[in-house]
Amino acid sequence: MKNTELALAIKGQFSIQTTITSKELVLFLSSLFPDLSTNTISWKINQLKTENLIYQAGRGLYTFDFKPDFNSEITLKTKRLYNKTKSFVSSELVVWDTEMLDLIVERENEKRTTFLLVQKDGLNELFEQMQSMSKPVFLEPNNETIQRYILPQNDVILLYPLISETPTQHNGDYAVLTLEGILVNAWLLSENYLKSLNYSIEEIFESAFKKYNVNKNKLLRYAARRDQRKEIEEHIQNINND
Repeated sequence: MKNTELALAIKGQFSIQTTITSKELVLFLSSLFPDLSTNTISWKINQLKTENLIYQAGRGLYTFDFKPDFNSEITLKTKRLYNKTKSFVSSELVVWDTEMLDLIVERENEKRTTFLLVQKDGLNELFEQMQSMSKPVFLEPNNETIQRYILPQNDVILLYPLISETPTQHNGDYAVLTLEGILVNAWLLSENYLKSLNYSIEEIFESAFKKYNVNKNKLLRYAARRDQRKEIEEHIQNINND
């Protein structure tokens, strides 16, 4: 059986599913080729991936719908801020901004927020060092501070602790959140902050899942780390059922 024919057979078998687990795929291929070893089955799956007949949708997940990875490239303005503040901390500094959300939903927002994440024991030092900057800087602001002092601003910097197991990646010299990290952090900030900036968390998630390759396993692991796995998993299921 040619790989194109095999891909059609798999697609027919799992026609009502958006993703296929490794276990499901191996079991189906084993039923088609009962004489093949597990290693040969794995080789066949890799061949399908190499020929772009099936795509990886996360660890142990496959799909027929190709979606590009999200490009977490930061703007020149954010790069300049990162370069200025990197020397203030001895541990890793991670950055993301609302312009990444603008890219996901394909709509510009007149207000701009840059988020800097650093280990908790370095937050106060970073905050003190940044007081001489022209832009307003806030350290883990509560709801009252957000409503009274932050929302009236057009361009602010917010500092938060970098939680262990936060999904990050390096773009050149800059450590940034992956798409999964952006989604979870946006979820956490939605009710008290992003909603007031006219960002809809529903639109952010729907657009991200529609346009990009979202690693659900990575997303849910980080969501669990932030005590939001159940809520986010239910939201993802609602997106898939629409």
